[in-house]
Amino acid sequence: MKTETTALERLLPRYDHHERHSVAVRAPRESVLRAVDETRWRDVPLFHAMMVVGSLGTKRDKAQEPFLGSMTGGGFTELHRGPGELVVGAAVSVREPKGPAELAEPAGESFAAFERPGHYKVAFNFRYDNGRLITETRVLSTDEATRRSFARYWTLIRLPGGLIRREWLHGIRRRAESPSDRTP
Repeated sequence: MKTETTALERLLPRYDHHERHSVAVRAPRESVLRAVDETRWRDVPLFHAMMVVGSLGTKRDKAQEPFLGSMTGGGFTELHRGPGELVVGAAVSVREPKGPAELAEPAGESFAAFERPGHYKVAFNFRYDNGRLITETRVLSTDEATRRSFARYWTLIRLPGGLIRREWLHGIRRRAESPSDRTP
C-alpha cells in the first residue's frame, strides 16, 4: 500500500542528499504543529550554545525567539503549510552574490521550478503522522560543480546537523506534550 505523497516529495522529488529523523509525540496534531512554530532557541540547547559561542555572547537574547521564525527571517521561506505538514526551504547561491535567492510567489511553485546554475535547493519538513513527528531534509544542486562542492560541505555538516535536528524534535515534543500547551 502506497502512502500519501508529502508536500516535500512534491516540492523536491529528486535530491542529492537527505536525512530523516522522527520522534514519538503524545499530543494532538494541532498541538504538535503549533509547537513547531513556537519552539524557541532555548529549546534547542546545542544549537543555541553554538550560536552563543560563535558570536561571543551577542546572541544570548535569541533564547526567547522562535527557532523556526528566525530561520524564515534569515533566508528560508515557508513553501507549504497544510494540516499535517510544514515545508521550509531556500535556493542558495554558491556564487557571488552568495546566499538565498529571492523566490517569486507562490514560493512553493517557484522553489520547485528553480533550476538556475550555481545554486543548491534545500528543503525540510515537519510532518505529524500516526503519533510520530518526522522531519526530513533534502538537498539538490542545480549543476555538477555545485553538486561536487556541496558534497564536501555535506560531509562536514551532516553529523552536527543531525544532532541539532534530533534536539529540535525533542524540544518540539517537550513543548507539544506540556500541559500548558493544550488548548481547551
